[in-house]
Amino acid sequence: MQGAQNLSNHSDLVDSLNVYPVPDGDTGTNMNLTMTSGREAVEENLSQHIGELGKTFSKGLLMGARGNSGVILSQLFRGFSKNLEDFSEINAQQLADSFKAGVDTAYKAIMKPVEGTILTVARDAADAGIQKAQETEDCIELVTYIIEQAHISLENTPNLLPVLKEVGVVDSGGKGLVIVYEGFLKALKGETVTAETPKLDTETLVNEEHDFHGVINTEDIVYGYCTEMMVRFGVNKKVFDENTFREEMSQFGDSLLVINDDEIVKVHVHTEKPGDVFNYGQ
Repeated sequence: MQGAQNLSNHSDLVDSLNVYPVPDGDTGTNMNLTMTSGREAVEENLSQHIGELGKTFSKGLLMGARGNSGVILSQLFRGFSKNLEDFSEINAQQLADSFKAGVDTAYKAIMKPVEGTILTVARDAADAGIQKAQETEDCIELVTYIIEQAHISLENTPNLLPVLKEVGVVDSGGKGLVIVYEGFLKALKGETVTAETPKLDTETLVNEEHDFHGVINTEDIVYGYCTEMMVRFGVNKKVFDENTFREEMSQFGDSLLVINDDEIVKVHVHTEKPGDVFNYGQ
């Protein structure tokens, strides 16, 4: 809950950094809507069993996932929660393993992973957590270190994704993820994130060094419609193959993400023909 609140407080900041994959300024908004859905699901089904809580959180994220960043965020915590589902409580090693499981799940959901994005930040942070878990049994110390390494990875994203360097920003999704992790750490410490939105310093964010105009030409965007759908399996779950479905969905555009649980498959794709996507889903 603290992670969701922290992201809500800073969603405008994350939006302001959004230049990839398209400069539509909605990364923070989409991540916030996704996390809010997960938080609301948890608030309606509170449990002292961490595995049950994670399952509820994961389902809420899946149902509410919006945009590229939101869908990836939902997959990070889908894998994270899946790794915990049999535990009522966990130690530092199990926590570190869960961060890593989340990264593995997110990468599998994406047909063409791009480095210098939220994926890179999540992976670097998780790898650091696995190493740190060999040195400490303290979950607070572990997550503190994970966040430190996530910040380092985030600052390096412009070196991996040229458009970020040209515009002069770090990856917006990676920034959003770090903000979520910082909220988690506050929760572990028993602290509360207040519902106060910091004043956005646009002077430092929107200037000659931070401007996608001239670097990114929106007219060059081939697939203009961000399209999402959910398909409930019903009796057809037994014949659903995620890899085949993802491969066939790739014909409709790019930025493709396909995720599913036992009840639904959710698709995010940038396309020129949303109707064809819906017809295929049907």
